[in-house]
Amino acid sequence: LETYASSASELVTELLQYLGDNVELTFAEATALLAGIAVDTKNFSYQTGVRTFEAAAFLRRSGADQDTIQRFLQDDWATFIKRAEVIKGAEVLYDRVALAMVTQQGERAQLLAAQAADALLTIEGFAASFVIYPTAEGAAVSARSSGDINVQVMLEELGGGGHMTIAGAQLEGVTLAQARERVLEVIHDYFAEEAGK
Repeated sequence: LETYASSASELVTELLQYLGDNVELTFAEATALLAGIAVDTKNFSYQTGVRTFEAAAFLRRSGADQDTIQRFLQDDWATFIKRAEVIKGAEVLYDRVALAMVTQQGERAQLLAAQAADALLTIEGFAASFVIYPTAEGAAVSARSSGDINVQVMLEELGGGGHMTIAGAQLEGVTLAQARERVLEVIHDYFAEEAGK
């Protein structure tokens, strides 16, 4: 595992570069790899380094098309409105943590929660975001951090995991309200422990 890498797509691109000049990517391959890097780095905003940009440059030289990626990643109007409603309903904790909920279960609830968690981090002052959403088994939470707050540690307390800046957890057999209380408890415990250090 290469912890410096922004994404699996960056690692694959580096391997392709290592293979030398014999590698020729198709338009679709180069574009898909660049899209993977763009998504995982939130358009080159998070966890990027020199190697990330070198991989992106290689993919552009190989025919990757940024306009195609942009069109592919666009939201439809209904998704945009739903995400805005989730963000609008967020509550602010400790002046720098956002907690929001997706209330309607559906096949896109997980994606909507992840997108809302990402979007909340773009708002000035927020260092972490948590978005709870319903699942067939109960509820789940999608968490993001700018790096100042370790969301992985918090969601491990709920049986989840991930990385310091992106994590998730599944909470089986609970309602959204119960999931909210459990997430609030984990957030409060984290900040109490941080204050005690």
